[in-house]
This record gives sequence, structure tokens and C-alpha cells, in this order.
Amino acid sequence: MSAAAGRTPPKIPRPAPAPRVASPAIARLAVDVAAEGADAATRRFWSEVALATPLVDPVPGAPGERIVTFVWRDAQAAEVLLFANRLTDEKNIDESLLERLPGTDVWHLAYRMDADWRASYSFLVRGAGERAPWRTDDDQVALRAALDRGRRDLRNPVTSRNRAGVDQSVVELPDAPRQPWLAASPASAPREVESPGGRRLWIHEAATGGELLPLVLVLDGEVWRSILPAAVDAMVAAGVMRPARLVFVDSGGTQQRWRELDAGGEAAAWLAGDLVPWVRARWATEAGPGAVVVAGQSLGGFTAVRTALEHPDVVGAALAQSASTWQGDLAALAGAAGRSGLRVWLEVGRQEWVLRDAHRHLAARLAAAGADVRFTEFNGGHDYACWRGGIADGLAALLPG
Repeated sequence: MSAAAGRTPPKIPRPAPAPRVASPAIARLAVDVAAEGADAATRRFWSEVALATPLVDPVPGAPGERIVTFVWRDAQAAEVLLFANRLTDEKNIDESLLERLPGTDVWHLAYRMDADWRASYSFLVRGAGERAPWRTDDDQVALRAALDRGRRDLRNPVTSRNRAGVDQSVVELPDAPRQPWLAASPASAPREVESPGGRRLWIHEAATGGELLPLVLVLDGEVWRSILPAAVDAMVAAGVMRPARLVFVDSGGTQQRWRELDAGGEAAAWLAGDLVPWVRARWATEAGPGAVVVAGQSLGGFTAVRTALEHPDVVGAALAQSASTWQGDLAALAGAAGRSGLRVWLEVGRQEWVLRDAHRHLAARLAAAGADVRFTEFNGGHDYACWRGGIADGLAALLPG
């Protein structure tokens, strides 16, 4: 793949402040501190919340909502920042600073959220006399790098790895979509091969026999090769997905990813014109564009849809999650010609205020052009904690067992 210059996504403030509220859990603790003293009350508090954070309280009269309290223990910190996916506003970062309960080592911040919310989160800490890692003089690249490397919540056993390879904690409220395939036993590791032009690939076959297999090209393969094979094997074994050959495509790193998956990049042409024929020449693959799925997130989601629209003779299905629709007018491309036979799984987070309306428009244009579209809005953000469940659901829908 060669490339055109990339662009950076728009930084648009939240249309409304994140729903920050007073915490019932901290109010209860404050009563205990006043009655028993800080030391005794906080010792009991921390023992009670071991492996049980964030704290979740019901909202009286609103059964579909919860108050979620994030807590951090640190007697020496000067400031603590919560980075919660798409709740923390990078244009108004101070709104995500935790408060300290006076006289204690308890830092806290609470939000009122719908009960189907899921998000990754981490903490960043400034010690006395230190410069806060999130103070970056309006350098968005440095800010993002700092936020992506926050500390996880050691009292929460549920984690998800981000694009930077850092484990982050995950909050999952009771009505969040189920992700049953994540608990599957590990599959054998995909085997690494080298594609045309020296691109790293990993191949995994979720098969029950020697039949011809459909082909799934998974962008950002270095992320998904350790997550998806076990889930796919479990879905195939359960009969909810057809056996398939998964090809995990290495991004080549941040800069190369931006160049190649940009609207001016050549990723779509390379996938359809080089990679698919190369794979078909080496492995038994089901014929026809309907047997080829391209899956991706963010820039990869944009490229997945673009590839299917620009190369319908090769790729017949796209699985796109939180696609970078600001890159180009996919909706116009979708309506340029009849799309009968095209299958698309398209999803976006309700917390993604930059992308949500564009996804709704794209889904409508695809459907109007004759495509078979499954469109989902989940209560979350631009987040692997959400995508790891959605990609399994999308593959089961596009390649049903």
C-alpha cells in the first residue's frame, strides 16, 4: 500500500456537559467519617469496595438509570483525573478531575448514566510539585498519548486493551449488551505470514473440515489477533457463525495507518486488488464477493465501507464500527449506484457526538440504495471495550451459522 497524507479528526466539544452528579456512596461515607473518624471509616470503605469498583447506585424513580462513582485511593496526590471514554471532554479536561473527601485518601467522581452504558476508563495522577501529564499546551497529540497511558483501576477486574496496548479498566452497567464470546477459551495463535509488499499478516482458520471458507479481512490486525480468534472459534462451535478464514492485517504503526486509511490513501485498492487475489491463490476460499468481508474500526471502519462500495466485484460485505465518516462522503458514494447484494454491519456509540448523525445518514442511504444494512447504536464511545463485543455480533450477522 502506498499513501496520501492523513488528516486529524475534528475536536468538537461535547454538545452538553457529561452528567456529573453527587455520589450517594460518598455521601454515605461522609456520614461514617463524621461518626467514626476518618481512619476507621475509610479503612472499612476500602475493604468493602475491593474488586467492586466503580460503585453503582440505583436512581430512585428511574429504573433505567444508575449513578456510577469512580474512586481512587491516594493520600499524597495533588490532583486525580478520570479519563472515561467519551465522557472526558478533551476540550474541557478540568470537568473530569476527581474531588477529595476532606480528611481522607478517597478521591471520587460520579456520573448519572443509562443502565446500558459500557466504557473503558483509567486514572492520571499529579503529585505535589509535579506538572500534570494532561497539561499539554493545546498539543492534542501529546494529550491523547497521556490519556491513553493512564493507570487502571486495580479494584476492578474487568479490563480492555486500547490501541496503544495499554490495559484499561471497563465499567459495564447491568443492561449493557452481552459479550458472551469474550470468555471463550484461547484459540491457537494465528500464524504469521508476509503478504505482497512485505505487509505482516496473521492467518486463522475457524473451520470444521476441508470446505471452502469465506474470507474476513480484519484491519488493525495487531490489535485483534489476540482477541478475535477465540471468540470466532466459540461462535463457530456454537453454530452461530460459519467457519471462516480470518486474515489479520497489520496497520504498520500510527503514521502508516493514518496515511493508508485516509480518504486519499490506497488501502481499499490494495485490499481488493492485491490482498484478496493473493489469499485466494494460496488457500481454498469460497468464490464471489459475497464471501469476502472487510472489518474495521474508526479509520478502519471507514476503509471497510469504502472498499465494499468502490470494489463490489471483490468485496460483498463490510463490518464498520465507529467509522471515521468525517474523512469523506461515504453516504454520497453509497447512493451513487444500486447496492443490491451488499451487506453491511454498521454501528456507532451514542456517546460519539461527532460520528452519530453521520452514521444514521449513511445507514439510511445504504438501505435506500438496496443494501442489506444492520445498524446499531450502543451506549458507549470510540472504544475497544464496546467494539470487541460488536465485532463478534457483526460477524455472526454477516456469516450466520
